[in-house]
Amino acid sequence: MGNATASVSLSITARDVLSSGLKAGVIPIQFAQALELNNGLADGQIDLVWSASRVGIAASATTNMDLSGILTDSFGNAVLFAEVCLIALRNNRTDAGAYITLAPAAANGFGRLAASKGFWPADIAADSDQGSVCGPGAWLCLYDPTGVPVTAGTGDILSIITSATVGSTNAWDILVLGRSA
Repeated sequence: MGNATASVSLSITARDVLSSGLKAGVIPIQFAQALELNNGLADGQIDLVWSASRVGIAASATTNMDLSGILTDSFGNAVLFAEVCLIALRNNRTDAGAYITLAPAAANGFGRLAASKGFWPADIAADSDQGSVCGPGAWLCLYDPTGVPVTAGTGDILSIITSATVGSTNAWDILVLGRSA
């Protein structure tokens, strides 16, 4: 078992302005979530963390990440996920049209819905270019406290696919939190 922990917080305050009526004025709307992902193997806990930053990736390129095989942490130790709880992706390229897609790989893709767990629909296997799109300068976060299973050899490859926007300046940061068992 690893020894990772994480604190995750998201706080959004929107303001709706009503110009007439009894409720005229600014009405704040709150959406807030704070998570403490303590070390452990139960739902809502993690023991593994992996992150990477990639720069200079060509247009229309696919980067595959094997969640149960080739990833290493900052100390050079293998990171072998049995379940993934959170994936955060930030697209660092801001050029118009420079989208990246986070998706299960076409072969042995991770995260397709099975047994009521997954980040993407089960039928996504037929469309390797589908997944979650992250626009220029945008970020994306997927979270499931129960964990999405990683199955070595059949469901363990996560892909990041760059758009066809010309240039080799595609860049992103990715963070994966999960459990070893």
